[in-house]
Amino acid sequence: MDPVLGAVHDGEQTAFADKRILPLVTENDAVSMVHGSLTLKLAHTSRSLGTATESNMAANRRNRKLAKTMLALAKEMRTQSVRDLEDEQLRQRVNATEKELRNSRRRMKMLKGILSAMIVGSGINWAADEGLTELVMEDEDG
Repeated sequence: MDPVLGAVHDGEQTAFADKRILPLVTENDAVSMVHGSLTLKLAHTSRSLGTATESNMAANRRNRKLAKTMLALAKEMRTQSVRDLEDEQLRQRVNATEKELRNSRRRMKMLKGILSAMIVGSGINWAADEGLTELVMEDEDG
């Protein structure tokens, strides 16, 4: 007789070696049930991942399309110049605002350079601090 069958069904007449198999059979059953449950969860998670990946790809395609549209609009707007404005007062205000913007950017760049130099020259371990590292290493155009 099969020792597993003997361990499960023979009751009192079961040999000692067969009785020692019964807890292992029970544990094997429990592990099999857990394995089945985990397999179902894995399959569900894999399906969810596939769905999320498809949605992400669709969103990326839509984003690329919108970015192209935005670039086309920006290019179209770039072709319009301040010189195209017919209202002289408005043209002067736009020119003054652009000059103010250039001066502000120049001042910001200078202050950023001074701030970076102060941080580096202070002896502070700026590389260990993410915020300070960003300030010191930030690109001039950023």
